[in-house]
Amino acid sequence: MARRSQPKSFSEFTKRDWQRFIPYLAFLGVFMIGLGIYSKSIEAIGFGVILVLIAIVAGFILHFFFGIKIIDLRRDFKHKKF
Repeated sequence: MARRSQPKSFSEFTKRDWQRFIPYLAFLGVFMIGLGIYSKSIEAIGFGVILVLIAIVAGFILHFFFGIKIIDLRRDFKHKKF
């Protein structure tokens, strides 16, 4: 499989790309908050909070304006084996 030499721009992201990107961004924010608490750095905590807030707002925008569900909670209820 050939790898792309240029990274994707945001306009080229597909639904699946957005569903992966937003949780990773939120996790990075939570990780930065934890690192900031560990190192007692207000700047790192603030940066982590900003990343988490951006992920939350982006998730709401993608869900309500574009219909992209970041976390599909109802998937487990449709199949009896789950």
